[in-house]
Amino acid sequence: MSGVTKALLREQIAERRRGLTPAWCLAQSAMVQARLLALPELRAAGRVGLYLALPGEVDMDDLLGALLGMGRGVCVPAFDREGGGYGMAVMTAGTRMLEAPFGLREPEDPVWVDPATLDAVVVPGLAFDAAGRRVGHGGGHYDRMLAAGPAYRIGAAFDFQMFSHVPAESHDVAMDCIVTQTQTVLPQGT
Repeated sequence: MSGVTKALLREQIAERRRGLTPAWCLAQSAMVQARLLALPELRAAGRVGLYLALPGEVDMDDLLGALLGMGRGVCVPAFDREGGGYGMAVMTAGTRMLEAPFGLREPEDPVWVDPATLDAVVVPGLAFDAAGRRVGHGGGHYDRMLAAGPAYRIGAAFDFQMFSHVPAESHDVAMDCIVTQTQTVLPQGT
């Protein structure tokens, strides 16, 4: 896999995602969410960062409901117009949502939370490897948020998004754990 660029990986994953059906994504997402909920680090977390899935990503709606039902604080990414970037905003069962650019959903009236106060963060990605490296969409939004604090970083993916090696740069933040529908990968040293 040496010589593969992030751009090529993004292309390959985008092509694969185009062939996924919503029913397949939901069924496979249910398995990933069950494995996530079984993680001791997630179960012990008082405040968890989650994402709201785009088409083709592992859905998080069931996990969101389970964490809220357990009384956990949940935060989701939202665009901070004043700050000019993405931040984490409180999510409750009653949070009103709006459609944001790129098909994202986010709280209508965000209540901002310092990412450094999160105990665990579940992170989407396009590609991961067993060393904990992650390739995202290319904006660096998660890397900036994850660099802000000591949260336990959990990548969520489908099996086809796991590779033997993905390229990484010095600013890329590695995952402490990656969960797919069939495996939980703990990178060496974690």
